[in-house]
Amino acid sequence: MSEASGRLVGTWTTELDNDGEPTFGLVSFSADGGVTSTQTNTKNIGLGNWAITGEDTFEYNFHILATDEAGKLVGEAHINVEGEFVSDTRWEGLGGASFYDPQGNRQRGHGGSKVVAVKYGIDK
Repeated sequence: MSEASGRLVGTWTTELDNDGEPTFGLVSFSADGGVTSTQTNTKNIGLGNWAITGEDTFEYNFHILATDEAGKLVGEAHINVEGEFVSDTRWEGLGGASFYDPQGNRQRGHGGSKVVAVKYGIDK
C-alpha cells in the first residue's frame, strides 16, 4: 500500500459546498479500493471505488440510488470527487454529480463543488 493509500483508508467527515449551503457526510475508504458514502441530503448510501492518482492526490466515485416516498426507484446519482491531502488528517477537493433516470438517461449534472474532509476515528 502506498503512503497516500495508507492515509486515505479509514472514515472521513465531509463538508460539501452545495450551492453555498454546507452538506455534511461520512465517507469510508477500504484498503481494497471500496468506498461507502452517506450525506445528509440523501436517503440512501453510495457505493463505489477509489484510486490514487499522485503522491498526494486521489479520486473516487460512487452511485446513490434515488427513490420516491413509496420506495420506487426514480434514478441514480453518480458522484465523482478529486482530492488532495492538505495533511495526514485533512484533504480538500472538488466534486460533481450527474443524475440519471431509471432508464439510464442523463437528466442533469454539475461539477466543481468544493469538498473538505477531516479524518474520523481512533488514532493508532
